Amino acid sequence: MDRKLYVLIVLLLVVAITGWCAEKLSVVAPGAKVEKLTGGFRFTEGPAADANGNVFFSDIPNNRIHKWSLDGKLSTFREDSGGANGLYFDKKGNLLACEGGGRRLVAIDPKGKVTVLAEKYQDKRFNSLNDLWIDPNGGVYFTDPRYGNRDNMEQDGEHVYYLSADRKKLIRVIDDMVRPNGVIGTPDGKLLYVADHGGGKTFVYNINEDGTLSNKKLFAPDGSDGMAIDNEGNVYLTTRVVVVYDKNGQKIETIEVPEGPANVCFGGKDNQTLFITARTALYSVRMRVKGAEEKQTTAEQKFEEDIIKTSAGDLKITFIGHGTLMFTYGGKIIHVDPVRREANYTEMPKADLILVTHEHGDHLDAKAIEILRKEGTQLVLTKACSGKVAGGVVMQNGDEKTVRGLRIEALPAYNIVHKRSNGEPYHPKGQGNGYVITFGNKKVYVAGDTENIPEMRKLTKIDIAFLPMNLPYTMTPEMVADAAKAFEPKILYPYHYGQIDPSKLVNLLKDSKDIEVRVRKMR
Repeated sequence: MDRKLYVLIVLLLVVAITGWCAEKLSVVAPGAKVEKLTGGFRFTEGPAADANGNVFFSDIPNNRIHKWSLDGKLSTFREDSGGANGLYFDKKGNLLACEGGGRRLVAIDPKGKVTVLAEKYQDKRFNSLNDLWIDPNGGVYFTDPRYGNRDNMEQDGEHVYYLSADRKKLIRVIDDMVRPNGVIGTPDGKLLYVADHGGGKTFVYNINEDGTLSNKKLFAPDGSDGMAIDNEGNVYLTTRVVVVYDKNGQKIETIEVPEGPANVCFGGKDNQTLFITARTALYSVRMRVKGAEEKQTTAEQKFEEDIIKTSAGDLKITFIGHGTLMFTYGGKIIHVDPVRREANYTEMPKADLILVTHEHGDHLDAKAIEILRKEGTQLVLTKACSGKVAGGVVMQNGDEKTVRGLRIEALPAYNIVHKRSNGEPYHPKGQGNGYVITFGNKKVYVAGDTENIPEMRKLTKIDIAFLPMNLPYTMTPEMVADAAKAFEPKILYPYHYGQIDPSKLVNLLKDSKDIEVRVRKMR
């Protein structure tokens, strides 16, 4: 295709998409509505999803914890719950609960055995524990307000506490709020959001290595009951509605609920459904985004796999999810963009080689990299990523290197059409990498977050290609089909495809007999 024709195609795409991009993309999936799942409760609270996506929640006045299963069935997990409010699963599959009536923090194992983790601070009983969050190391932040009757309060106020991962140290980390309530942290363990429900504000803090907090900043002019974070860093607060703020503290959306919402969490089999506890019922809505929380249990992980024959032995491709892959070849393990929200990396094979395409949180997870590293692990990453993870080999667009015996070429990955409201591309040229990795006589192209750029179209002799298809950040199905027809990979895997139906791509390439489109679970 000559340059004039290519420019014409790009201009047509700009015209077709500009109107769509001008509107802010909703966090809710297109066409999705809030649905009532079950009702008849007195006051629902504390939703938390286990590793499989089942959602547990409290009915505080009825003194129960319920389970809403993936198959849409309601059951009672625990009677006499101690007035349990906030819930959260740890990495061992234990359900931690803030017992408001029992005034203690407990852990409930899968068989129902209860262990008390904390019930006093400085030999004085807590007020009425409300909400909690478990950091990546296993430490627990929890809030301790008091609503209603204030008799028998032993603490000198309403505060926030931290219990260390070894359960040996309990410290007070916030003592200047009117009535703290909702709490949630970022998956990397660097930031903690705490709502001062009594003060009508939400604050964000830096988390220090010892669990203490610093650098308090106003995040939102709303207090909140429960809170959640999605994989784009947006924070969900519960007021009269569910209010969504971006990571910079800008209000971007509201989600109306038939009853006043008390708490929220992401769950479901793909972590892409928002569950909302609201007064007498449990509601849900399908989302465009996923929850940011990493998987918290060690349940068996099952991923799709393909075997590709090469001149030097089999190449096994493990499809972990979104933009995350694992290759097994010649006795080596190669991880691509490992992030903990897609897998429990404490159970995954250690890496001989790790490739990172760019610095966004759904591709770069420093903690996952730390978990996967062993003696001799090589890390290949971009210059932007190198400022966030130490000890890597920086490759810039156009570089070629042999790392751990594999030939790797770094290609550009950037946007031409899709841009933010300020005119900046979602992925500027020169910041991100795609990679072509040579396995024996097979060349595998992992494109990263990009559009159908000229550098991609010039590729030759690609055996396997992973092309992203997720609006507005990467490509439409039409863009992917256009690129595939230009460089003709023998096998094409759409990945990072979010809410886009991959069958659209299959249909667009149905007449391209030399390109086999394989669809795997890579939303």
